This record gives sequence, structure tokens and C-alpha cells, in this order.
Amino acid sequence: MPSKLVSLFVRLRTALHPLNLLPAPRAWVELRCARRLDRLARRLQRMHARIAVMQDHLAGNDAPASPPSDADGSLRRMLAGLRAELARMRCDLALWHVRECGGESGARLAAALARLNRIAVDTHAAALRLETELEARARAR
Repeated sequence: MPSKLVSLFVRLRTALHPLNLLPAPRAWVELRCARRLDRLARRLQRMHARIAVMQDHLAGNDAPASPPSDADGSLRRMLAGLRAELARMRCDLALWHVRECGGESGARLAAALARLNRIAVDTHAAALRLETELEARARAR
């Protein structure tokens, strides 16, 4: 970074610090991480909703023996892959939390981690239920 920008940043930070307008660096990083985790949680929630729609479709009386898109088992393989990715993501998040935060974090980041973990567990369970249902229907054919 050019020295003029660095000195400008230092002066700005020094001027604003007594006013408490700038958050502490750790708090700022935790806020950014929490926002990213919230975005990921929203994407997982949408995925869970799609899985629930598929499950509802299969539970309906007018549902065929197996959806046409799963004739070759591709949907079941995708669901198995999703479950594996969710498990890996949860492990990676736990390792990151211990390594980077020492297992401790602010309230905002802790809430985001807990929410994401809950949604990941629910999505994993929904994917497993749908995969099991598709497998049972494939065996019944």
C-alpha cells in the first residue's frame, strides 16, 4: 500500500478512535465472518426448502414411482454428495473456530455459527430422508 494511503489511514484511525466510531479489529472481523456465515445459512435454508418440496411431491398421491430425473440415480448421488459436503463444512467450521478464535467468539459470531450449524443439520437430515425415500422407491420398481 502506498505510504500516503497508510499515513492517511493512520491519521483517520487516530482521529476517529477517541470517538469510538471504529470497532475494534477483532469485533470487525467477527462481524464480517458472521455476515458471511449468515449468507451461507440463507443458501442452505433455500436448499432445504427445495428438498422439502421434492419430499412433499413424493408424498403426494399423484407422484410417480420415481421422479423422471432420478431414473439413473443421479438425484440420489447428488443428495449423498450434498450430505458429505455438509458434514465436511461443519467439521471445517469447527476446526476454524478453534484455530482462529480459540473456541471463543463474540455473541454475534457465536449466534451465526449456531444458526448455520442448526440449518446444516436440518438440511442433512432432510437430504437423508429424501435419499432414503428415493432408494425405497427404486427398489420397489
